[in-house]
Amino acid sequence: MKEFVWLVVFYFIRLSLADFEVPDALIEVFQPQGLRVSIPDQEGIKLFAFHAKINEEMNGREGGTFSRDITKAKNGRWTFYDPYAKLKLGDRLYYWTYVDYFDGKNKLGYTKDDQEFVVSQLLDKKGSPSTPLVPKPAPEEETLPSGCKASATISKHQKMCKGEEIYSENFDKLKPDLWTPEIKYAGKPDFEFVLYTDRKEILSVVNNELVIRPIPTEQLFGKGFVSFEHEIDLGDKCTGIPGTTECVQKAVAFLILPPVASGRITTKNKWSFKFGKIEIRAKLPKGDWIYPQLFLNPVNEEYGPDYASGQIRIAYLPGNKAMARKLYGGCVLGSSPAARNYALKKIEKNEGSWSDDYHKFTAIWKPDEIILMVDDQVYGNIYPPKGGFVSESQNLDLDMKNVERWRNGTSFAPFDKEMYLTIGVGVGGHCFEDRNDGSKPWKNNDPKAQKNFYKASSQWLPTWDNSSVLKVDYVKIWAL
Repeated sequence: MKEFVWLVVFYFIRLSLADFEVPDALIEVFQPQGLRVSIPDQEGIKLFAFHAKINEEMNGREGGTFSRDITKAKNGRWTFYDPYAKLKLGDRLYYWTYVDYFDGKNKLGYTKDDQEFVVSQLLDKKGSPSTPLVPKPAPEEETLPSGCKASATISKHQKMCKGEEIYSENFDKLKPDLWTPEIKYAGKPDFEFVLYTDRKEILSVVNNELVIRPIPTEQLFGKGFVSFEHEIDLGDKCTGIPGTTECVQKAVAFLILPPVASGRITTKNKWSFKFGKIEIRAKLPKGDWIYPQLFLNPVNEEYGPDYASGQIRIAYLPGNKAMARKLYGGCVLGSSPAARNYALKKIEKNEGSWSDDYHKFTAIWKPDEIILMVDDQVYGNIYPPKGGFVSESQNLDLDMKNVERWRNGTSFAPFDKEMYLTIGVGVGGHCFEDRNDGSKPWKNNDPKAQKNFYKASSQWLPTWDNSSVLKVDYVKIWAL
């Protein structure tokens, strides 16, 4: 009898739940830019989520180029709005939606998968079809002395030909006219727990690949190195600022020397460019608190020191097994957590890790947009907000003195100046946000952070093995 009662109850629960279906989304595309997606407010809806890509099918329920949870209805609708999205007639939007629905007893999640929308008209901001814009005559393309058409790409203040391959590195050897191995103690803005060195055990070219392997400094320099009381000066070889802690350090009390030795090379003062398509094929390192440094950094820091002049991350991936399914790329605007994450995009792997195999990491850096790709799949687009990134300065907890300099640049400042390549491996530091679950053995603003990381070596060092290595097959850069 009890079994019959439960079957009846289960039947009516199923029947009542079956009455709810995620409403169809209303999609509105605006001229010259803007995307609005909404569903009507219904009793019981507690959250609406929208995930989409432009002209590219979704890989299951992935985050997508557009990915946001809406937690409050306004004016009778649950509405996603991106004022900077740029779509044109004929573009196809692939998307899925999700709703948290409460029926009075239970809150359950409902999805509407495999949705498509083709842009057939562009609306003005009032919702009416906009008057088609009469295209202005295209400006006459500049012809360079070589006879080619000029690109927006510039390298060392020289204009490049459209589509031209302007940089190619296959690592048959480490070319001293292009690359400088860093020899320095790490410091701001990331404060990684690393001494960068050019020792062959760490930095080498093997079988036409750049290989960078981080190892504990005590394995390299002897037990007790981190607490060595004598002043250790890296001397004339130091690539940091002479006379500072980038070149000279001494262990004092809880301030120990870096517990990890690693490698990093840059093209600083040797080669740089502004705007272009950069492609790096690499296998990323595994191991707790290890991360690859595939970055573009500003040549002259015209907008200020550290991240005030921006950084473009071609690929970033924590080596921790629990974190390595999410690959990141994009822009860093400052040292605060908000400024580090604001313009980063991510793509999650359904199975395994992004460090299991070689992948092709791509960033297309335009004067008004950055497109991020992995293995030719687009996973993120970054546009400057209206008024430029300076308009977000208060939300990002930025130093206003530095940010004010952005007003002297374009709307894409600080990403409108020449940058140089950085390839390396970092360990620990501020690239990992603080956690409350005890899984991270240091706090970022704790003066004892480096020592606490060192004391926890029995936790993280066993996760390092032969796969705790960055291997770079090639780097190629093309003009736009």
